[in-house]
Amino acid sequence: MAFMNGLLMGRLNDAIKIEVASIQLHNAAFMENDEIQYTIRNVDAKMDSLAKYHGVEAITKRFRTDAMINSNRSAAGATIIGVVPDQEKRISELYTHLVDSTSRYFEGIKRRPILIGKKMADKLKVHVRSKLLINTVDADGNAIREVFRVVGIFKTQNAGFDEMNVFIRFSDAQKIFHLKNDEAHEIAILMKDMMATENIVVKLKNKYTSYRIDDKALLKARNDSIPVSIYKVLENLKSDSVYSFSRYESLLTQKIGTENYAAYKKQLSALSESGLNVAEWKNLSPELAMQSTWLDLMLYVFVGIILAALGFGIVNTMLMAVLERVREIGMLIAIGMNRKRVFSMIVLETVFLSLTGGFVGMLLAWGTVSVLSRTGVNMSQFSEGMEALGYPSLTYPSVSMSDYITITVMVVITGILAAIYPALHAIRLKPAEAIRKE
Repeated sequence: MAFMNGLLMGRLNDAIKIEVASIQLHNAAFMENDEIQYTIRNVDAKMDSLAKYHGVEAITKRFRTDAMINSNRSAAGATIIGVVPDQEKRISELYTHLVDSTSRYFEGIKRRPILIGKKMADKLKVHVRSKLLINTVDADGNAIREVFRVVGIFKTQNAGFDEMNVFIRFSDAQKIFHLKNDEAHEIAILMKDMMATENIVVKLKNKYTSYRIDDKALLKARNDSIPVSIYKVLENLKSDSVYSFSRYESLLTQKIGTENYAAYKKQLSALSESGLNVAEWKNLSPELAMQSTWLDLMLYVFVGIILAALGFGIVNTMLMAVLERVREIGMLIAIGMNRKRVFSMIVLETVFLSLTGGFVGMLLAWGTVSVLSRTGVNMSQFSEGMEALGYPSLTYPSVSMSDYITITVMVVITGILAAIYPALHAIRLKPAEAIRKE
């Protein structure tokens, strides 16, 4: 459990602190069709307002578009991300992942520096200070060809991220793509508790996002995988009314039911959303949420298998103990000990046996995890495969106190269940026959 938890937390930490942050805000139209003209207006004022929310650690703005990048030896497609270096260093640890001493984080090259991943550098066959040509289009569809020079090469634990993303300065993006001073594609927020986002997301959605069920929304619903029964409800709700997030959620839950709304929440939100889209890390990187859920399931499957083996072991041990003490148990029943007390005695012996083994086992586990949580488990021999999946090759195992308590309870329950058969065998003994047994 500790190892798997450490593996997941390492992946989550890298994803949030390098790739997606805790929360992102975009123009709702940008999320539907990520074209360059769909920006957030008055972005600086919005950032000042967002920074005042409780729990916000850091905040930054970004530019984002797709482009073709050419070197003198190769070409590749990539996502260009424009960042404000000083703001970005407070929200992203990317600057700590530069590969060698020649790499710099937007320092040393004054005119149009670009930061690229190791996988991208290998594909383009370039190094620090090499020139790259970016081919893309602006908001009006005009072709743009601009030369940048590699200022640094980074390498994270996610090879896919390194291969698909390059970073330029936000100020350079403004000049090249003719953005207004108060526009950006993305606002990224890092929370102090980086995964505690649910409460603030609801507040931000109620403030910045609005929903309206109109002809455009119905057209999207018709083209999406929305069941006919839900489509008819949306058709009946068609109006010029604009709803807040909480009101929209409450209305649809009431009309189509909680289960239907939960199953189609993403589609129902997207088809009628306007203003700003507010997305937490689970939505921005759904594979992480899936992996987290899958991990929880697999942990309990593994623990269940171990406890099942434990149960059979206890049954065997306690049944042997009962068979070896047939005369003793028969004598106890003969002198007046009722069968209920005999049953309780066998169950208590089993529980104490389980707790003794469980305590020793968990003490050994705690000691092992305590050491490995500081030193880490080095899996560098599998680093290439781990990076392809986005997982770190150095894992720091961790187990929460609640896990120890949960396992203790499960061990006790397993002990009680495993004691039932030996205890029933004991109380079925006939005293006269039991006393005569050798």
